[in-house]
Amino acid sequence: RNRSTWRAKLGIFANGWSIAFTSTAAKTMTPRKQTDLAIVSLAFALGFTTLAFILAKTGRDALFFQGSGGLLQLPLIYINIAGAALPLALLFVKAMKIWGARSARLGILLFAAAVLALTAPFLQPGESTLLLAVFMFIPAIFGIVFASLWLLASDIFENVEKREAARAFSKIGAATLAGGMFGGLIAKGLTPYLHPKWMIFFGAMMIAGVAVLVRQIHRRFPSNIVTNKRDEQKGKFGFLVPLSNRYAQTLLFIAMTGALAGLLIDFQFYAAATSANMGSQGNANFFANFYILLNFSSLLLQLFATPTIQDKVGLRGGLMVLPLALIGGATFATAAATALSLSVLRVTEGGLRSSVHRSIWEQAFIPVERTERSSVKIAVDGIAARIAEALGALAILIWLKRAAPDGKIPMPLDTSWMTWVLLVTVAVWLLITQTLRAQIKKERAE
Repeated sequence: RNRSTWRAKLGIFANGWSIAFTSTAAKTMTPRKQTDLAIVSLAFALGFTTLAFILAKTGRDALFFQGSGGLLQLPLIYINIAGAALPLALLFVKAMKIWGARSARLGILLFAAAVLALTAPFLQPGESTLLLAVFMFIPAIFGIVFASLWLLASDIFENVEKREAARAFSKIGAATLAGGMFGGLIAKGLTPYLHPKWMIFFGAMMIAGVAVLVRQIHRRFPSNIVTNKRDEQKGKFGFLVPLSNRYAQTLLFIAMTGALAGLLIDFQFYAAATSANMGSQGNANFFANFYILLNFSSLLLQLFATPTIQDKVGLRGGLMVLPLALIGGATFATAAATALSLSVLRVTEGGLRSSVHRSIWEQAFIPVERTERSSVKIAVDGIAARIAEALGALAILIWLKRAAPDGKIPMPLDTSWMTWVLLVTVAVWLLITQTLRAQIKKERAE
C-alpha cells in the first residue's frame, strides 16, 4: 500500500512537471494556476541564479582579499566595473534589438557560464591579471543577468492585477533570498574541502542549468511585448529614454544615489574585513558566514515585512524604507566607529536592499511603457548605477593615494569621513524618492 501511495505521488509530480513546461497544457489551466506556475518557475530561476552568484562571489572575495593589496585596488576595480558594465549593457541591448529579449537573455546566461567555467581552474590567490578580470566580471555580468530575469517577471506579470503582481514579486524575491542563503551554506560547507576557485566553477555550472530552465519558461509563457512600427520608432534610441521621460529620470536618480550609498558601505565593510588578515580559507569562511546571515535576515524581512509594508505605504513609501534605515545605521556607525558597527550597517543595507527594496523596486518599472522598459531598466540599473559607483570610487581612490602614498595602507583604516558622505547621499536619495508619487500618477494618467 505504501509503495502504491508513493507511485501515485510521483505520478502527480511528473504530471505537474509536464504541465509546467509543455505549451500543450496552457489552454487547460486557469489564470490563477498560470500565475502560480509563473511564480514558481521564476522563483527557481532567480533563486538558483542568486545561489550561483553567492558561490562565485564567496570564492572571488576569498581569493582576492588577502592583505591590504586587494583593498588598495578596490577603487580602481569599481571604476573598471563601471567601464565594463557600459559595453556589456550596450551589447545586451543591441542583441535584444537584433534577436529579441528572450534570445539575448539565454545568450547572456550561457556567456556568463562559459567565461566563469573556463577561467575558474586557473585562478590563484594574490595579485594577478586574470583574478582581477574575474573579480570585475562577476558583478558586471550578474548585474545584467539579474536585470534580465526581473524584466522577464515584469513581462509575464504586466497584465496581472496590481495586488496579485505584488504578491508574485514578493514570493519571487523570497525565493531569491533563499537561494542566496543556501549559497552561503554551501560555500561554508565546501570551504574546508575545496579551493575557493572551485566555488566559482560550481557557480558557472549552476548558471548553465538556469539557462535551461529559462528556456523552458520562455516556451511556457509567451511574451506580452508586441511591437509595431510606431513602437520601434519610439524605442529607436532606447538609452535616451531616461533623459526624456520624467518618471524614468526619477528612477535613474534613485538608482544612482542608492548605488553610491551602497558603494560607501561596501568599501568600509571590506576595509574592516581586510584588517583582520584571515588568509584564504579564513576569508572564505568569513564571507560565507556573512552571506548566510545577510540572506537569512533578508528572507525573514521578505516573508514577514515586505507584503505589509507595500500594503500600508505603497510603492513610494516602500522605496523609502531602505534610505530611512540607512540614516539610523549610519548614525550608529558614526557614533560607535567600530568594525561591529560597520558590519551591522552592511547587514542592514544588504538585508533591506535584497528584500523590501528589491521586490518593490522591480515593480517600479511596470509603469514604464513596455517597448521602452528593457532599455530603461538596463540604462538605470546597468549603466547609471555603475557610473555613480565609479564617481564614488574615484573619490575613494584620490583619498587612498593621500592616506597611503607609499602603497601601504595603515591598518585599521580610518573611513569615518565616508559615513558623513553617506548621510548626505541618503538624504538626497530620500528627497528624490519623495517626488515619485506624483510621477506615478502622471504616468498612469498618460
